[in-house]
This record gives sequence, structure tokens and C-alpha cells, in this order.
Amino acid sequence: MIKKLLTTTLFVSALGYASMPTVNYDDQFDSAEIDTINENIEEDALLGLNLESLTFQEETVKTEDGQEVKKNVPVQKVEHGQEVVYINRLINQNSEAKRNIVVKNPIPYGTKYVIGSALCNEGCTIQYSNDSGITLNGSEQETDLYNYIEFHFFQVPANSEVRMGFRAVVK
Repeated sequence: MIKKLLTTTLFVSALGYASMPTVNYDDQFDSAEIDTINENIEEDALLGLNLESLTFQEETVKTEDGQEVKKNVPVQKVEHGQEVVYINRLINQNSEAKRNIVVKNPIPYGTKYVIGSALCNEGCTIQYSNDSGITLNGSEQETDLYNYIEFHFFQVPANSEVRMGFRAVVK
């Protein structure tokens, strides 16, 4: 009787897990957007700026001389507990620098931000939020579960690219 109950419970649990919706992390990550710090700036201030979002997994590979190195490879399939690397490339195709640019980046649903993993090029500050960007904090707290990050660039040089990113673990 106990064995039959346990088998039935496992079967029902597996069905429930299998019926959970598949999360498309690429679609969610592409929700990162570009804005300006000063709302009085004309909309054309963002013209010529392109944002490209990339999603990777870190894989250990052996070099020709037998050393093991970590390499980012495009995400194919992720499983519970795996770490994903999110990278944004902000490209300024203008012949003049763009000032006071913000990249607003929600943490994809179904993942947990890895504390201390957010990075960006020089000239960038990072702010964190656990309420989808309503309130921002300039420093991380180990106890917070962040769901949103903003990367603030004082200047994006002419005809150049800046990068920013973070890591998250699949829940």
C-alpha cells in the first residue's frame, strides 16, 4: 500500500513538473532597454544607439596544451541550478559621444541574480532593485533578492561599444 502511494505521488509530481510552462530566457532578457538619466533630453539622443543582449553558459574546455579554461558558449538548454551569463553590448554608431545613458535590465523570471556578479566598463555605475526598478540602491546587500539592475553610463564614446553583464542561477 505504501509503495503504491509513493509511486502514485511521484507520478503525479512528475506530471505537475512536466506541465509547468517552458520559460524562454532569451525573450525575457531582450526586455532590457536604453533610456536617459535626464528626462528633458530629446528623444533623438538615443538615435544611433543599439543594444544587443546575449545569453551564455560557462563551459570548461581544454586548450591545445592541455590546460583547462572557462569559455562562454551560447545557451542551448538550461537546468535547475545552472548558472547563466547575461551580457549586453551597447553600441554607439554616432560620430559624437552620447551622455547620461541608462540600460534598464530586469533579471529574467525563473532565475536568481548572483550577488557581486554585475560588471560594466569604466565610466559606469550600477544600481540594484528588488521591486522591479521602483527603488534603486547603489550597493548590494547579501540578503536582497534582486530582480532588476540599471547600468548608468556617464558617457558612451563615439563609434564605440560598451559592455555590461551579470550572472543568474536558474531556479
